[in-house]
Amino acid sequence: KTYWRCVNYLRDRCHSRLHTCIITNDVIKPPTKHTCTTDGSSLEVRKFNEEIAHRARNTQEIPDMIVTNCYKALSDQGIARLPIRDNIKCRIRMVRQNKNIVNAPNDPNFTSIPTSLTKTVRDDMFLRCDTGP
Repeated sequence: KTYWRCVNYLRDRCHSRLHTCIITNDVIKPPTKHTCTTDGSSLEVRKFNEEIAHRARNTQEIPDMIVTNCYKALSDQGIARLPIRDNIKCRIRMVRQNKNIVNAPNDPNFTSIPTSLTKTVRDDMFLRCDTGP
């Protein structure tokens, strides 16, 4: 069994629980009633933060574009609960630094390919040489 508890367990002492099977992920015991109070904007902010982190890890967009694209899905109440834009962009840069992402060349006239971009996850060479145009 896997035991799940409410994310507001520590803050609001919510005792809602859910039991699932480890093998099939089927619900064994349905969730009990929540005693915490949640609003829609907190869920929006959580989804916003997940989307920011996902785009920071998996795209090459500049931080300003990531923030702008993620703002589109938020309501006014959700935007009001966010930190200032510069702090969000700083967090995007930190996520990318922690992952050690190499900046891929976005210019078609780049001079050379970084060696870390010529290897697979298993350190196999998949790009032997750049023959140019």
